[in-house]
Amino acid sequence: MKLCIGSCSLQGTSRKRNEDRYTISVSEEATDVGEPFAYAGVFDGHGGDATASWLVDKLADFVEKHWESGGEQPELDIREAFVKADRRLLAPKGGFFGGMGERGVGGSKCGATAAVALLFPGPRGATQLLAANVGDARVLLCRKGEALQLTVDHVPDSELERKRIERTNPNPKMPLVRYVGGTWRVGGILALSRAFGDAYLKGSLQYEGVRAGDNYSSGFGVIAEPDTSLTALTPEDSLVLIASDGLFANKERGGGGGLSNQEAVELAGRVGDPEDAARQLARAAQDAGSTDDVTVVVLRLE
Repeated sequence: MKLCIGSCSLQGTSRKRNEDRYTISVSEEATDVGEPFAYAGVFDGHGGDATASWLVDKLADFVEKHWESGGEQPELDIREAFVKADRRLLAPKGGFFGGMGERGVGGSKCGATAAVALLFPGPRGATQLLAANVGDARVLLCRKGEALQLTVDHVPDSELERKRIERTNPNPKMPLVRYVGGTWRVGGILALSRAFGDAYLKGSLQYEGVRAGDNYSSGFGVIAEPDTSLTALTPEDSLVLIASDGLFANKERGGGGGLSNQEAVELAGRVGDPEDAARQLARAAQDAGSTDDVTVVVLRLE
């Protein structure tokens, strides 16, 4: 399979700086069955760009390290990679005074969402697309002109996410998910239910949090375990989009306007050059009222 790739990242109109980051890696040589030949990720930072930048530099190493099954159980492998990467992000700094400062790369209030796509040859010849996400960045597949969302938006608005978080709440009289500032937020603070980093919402003995043995999964229930999907690509698949939430219409959660999934794949499909398509998508989202940072990676399948 031949890939043509384009990308664009624009600072949001309401942002002081662009905290989105992205990465693309493609092998120039044929790969064996189960061995990824393309990796692309979009990371939407908040509270600074340090966590997003760390994910650009380090997450692929964790994916490679935990890609143990030769593509036989890729969803389990990438879940392990994401969780282990977040634990490393949250690990106390070394040295005598290491445990005295804030945990987390970029500080305890720095975090990032992630949407990742990997392509690898399947055992029966078909190329497999593995999508994984933490937070509300998305991976879309265009099949027969229709947009298929391969990821799950992890937001406190989701009833499934709210129930997951409240199951571990030691104080049911004070819900962990609260409606603040026009949107649902974990701890009344974060408008995401899953993210990398954000140590202050994962730390032990803070607010309603309870101590966890690994100092990782306590706090308000924010986690970095991804939702995943595995899709066998067909000749009817024309492109893959990986994008931060700034691309998409999100008025109810403070992001302003943007595009629907279908509008995004239709616009990308009309533009031959993927680099130009990524630029036009980002501009179109801003023209539609998006005020957030917008980052788009376009993988055209040929």
